[in-house]
Amino acid sequence: MKDLFPRVTDRVFKEMFLASPLAGYICDKAGVLLVYNDAAVALWGRKPEIGLEKWSGALASYYADGRPMSLEAFPVARQSEADVTSDNEVIIEQPNGVRRNVLVYSRVLLDEKSEVIGSHNTLIDITAYKQQDSRQALLSAIVESSDDAIVSKDLNGNIMSWNAGAQRIFGYHETEIIGKSINTLIPSRLYWEEEHIIQQVKAGKNVDHYQTVRLTKSGHEIPISLTISPMRNGAGQIIGASKIAREISEQIRNEQLMKLNARKLETLYSIGKVISEKLDVKFIIQTVIETTIRASVADIGICSYWMKEGDGRITHSVAIGGTACNGNMLENPRRLQELLQHVFADRKIVRFDPLSTNKDMCTLFNDLTKSDILTINHCLSAPIYSADGELTGVILLGYVQREVYQGADDELIYNIASQVAVALENAKLFEEVNALNLKKNEFIALASHELKTPLTTVKGYLQILERYEINQIGQRFLGKALKQVDRIEALIAELLDISRIEAGRLDLYYETFDIGELILDVVETFRFSSTTHQIIMNDNPNIMVHADKQRIEQVLINLLSNAIKYSPESDKVYVAVETSDAAVTVKVTDEGMGMSLAQRGKIFTRFFRIEGTSKMPGLGLGLYLSKEIINRHNGHIDVESELGKGATFYFSIPYTQQDTDAVKTLFD
Repeated sequence: MKDLFPRVTDRVFKEMFLASPLAGYICDKAGVLLVYNDAAVALWGRKPEIGLEKWSGALASYYADGRPMSLEAFPVARQSEADVTSDNEVIIEQPNGVRRNVLVYSRVLLDEKSEVIGSHNTLIDITAYKQQDSRQALLSAIVESSDDAIVSKDLNGNIMSWNAGAQRIFGYHETEIIGKSINTLIPSRLYWEEEHIIQQVKAGKNVDHYQTVRLTKSGHEIPISLTISPMRNGAGQIIGASKIAREISEQIRNEQLMKLNARKLETLYSIGKVISEKLDVKFIIQTVIETTIRASVADIGICSYWMKEGDGRITHSVAIGGTACNGNMLENPRRLQELLQHVFADRKIVRFDPLSTNKDMCTLFNDLTKSDILTINHCLSAPIYSADGELTGVILLGYVQREVYQGADDELIYNIASQVAVALENAKLFEEVNALNLKKNEFIALASHELKTPLTTVKGYLQILERYEINQIGQRFLGKALKQVDRIEALIAELLDISRIEAGRLDLYYETFDIGELILDVVETFRFSSTTHQIIMNDNPNIMVHADKQRIEQVLINLLSNAIKYSPESDKVYVAVETSDAAVTVKVTDEGMGMSLAQRGKIFTRFFRIEGTSKMPGLGLGLYLSKEIINRHNGHIDVESELGKGATFYFSIPYTQQDTDAVKTLFD
């Protein structure tokens, strides 16, 4: 044994073994490591101790399937004592945890007597090859399991590979198609596409998501999306192209369905927008039938609506349209109501196909269409139900051609009918509200007028009584009574103004006057009458305007009264006048309770009272009246305020009005 090492340490050994790029090592018969080269150290990731470690310099070893391998099971240890070479695949682990796949080639060393004295072992790292094989196997599995068609072709357009997805989409088995031209799958009118694609591939360019059509084995055309990439050999030369073809029939159907639904929504929105703008039954049904005819491509359409009046009478409204309409009206709408009363048992669309099976419906359409030119052969009908579930109308659509009739969208028509039902119900309620509102205004006007007569008499008697000598207590109570009568008169005047505004009969009497002088007169009155607040006013220039002096004074009085009323903890109110080229602006500012943003949005509405002010006198009509008066002067009124920081009410009116008649009556 001692003669072995000198024999293997000569010059040839050093050049061929120690400097070899292949990992190698030598061990004696007992497996003890005698020598190893640098390539072995690099593969093991460590330097084992010579003379101590046996069979392998790896930190740990495993079988090819990953099971741990003992040193005694290492291929070197299992060598027979014959002069043979064996190779085995094992996995070795480096100290850093990295595992490498290696092939172990072991050859026994014999002495002159042919006795085994050791072994020479070569390790070949095949990790990269194993990984490549794994990747290739994975890619092959992916290609084969893909639902998409994955095909490769050479630069002449001949098919080189064909996966299961391609067979499913196009119908060809790989034995039928490989080697054939890719044009087998292309309609002749689209051969130019393949020429263009080949040019792109030769230029090294990709083609992404190109939508086109291709032929199946049965000759049917199907829509597909193509993604094409150049295919290169090991030298980087382009040798062909790989194609991924995805069938997009379902995608196209979904896109078409989305577009159809979008059109439905647009139609329903446009109908809803139009019929909600004007709550008039005749306008609604005429608009609806015209829109529905366009949406359903019907030749004629009828929308009939019946409504029960308060006295029990039933009134009918009918709208007819379409290119087949002859201009005649429906002579007996009640007959249509009776005819269809029991048709919509399940509240769904009902189709009369063919129309000839229903004699009454045939007669109806024959009376309304240009029968000498067209014949309505099919009818689609949709019910209109009220909120309480009662049939109150119907939409009828007539068709000449069966294909168009069959293509009509039941869901769209039904949704239109449902939307119409809501609009007609709202129109009915609107008419009822208007009638009630009219009666209310008539009552307010009548009640105000009837109250004013006895109140004037009472006030007259109190004023006469005031002239007589009465003791101090009597005078005190008499003054209070007159003050309350004045309040009642003011409330009655406000109610009368409200009724006039809503009836469109608030008369304005225009004259030219100095608004600065008017403001000063009103302020002076408040200075004498108010014992709680000081009215502070800025310089007041002469400002001539053409307006209703009495109504502008009414607005000023209302703003100053509110400023005093709603600032009980303060003692000052400020009045300011500003001018511009076209208008004059009057501002009244208090230091009172102020208001929130939500309250500012409602302050000019009728009967609105700020929370916590219910004990203060008033009906909440003053600011509403003021806004109407300023609006009728083509002006603007608004408020600036923060809660707890007071408020500034201001209004602007133009110096002159467009209509300068002495008396001007404005209507809503």
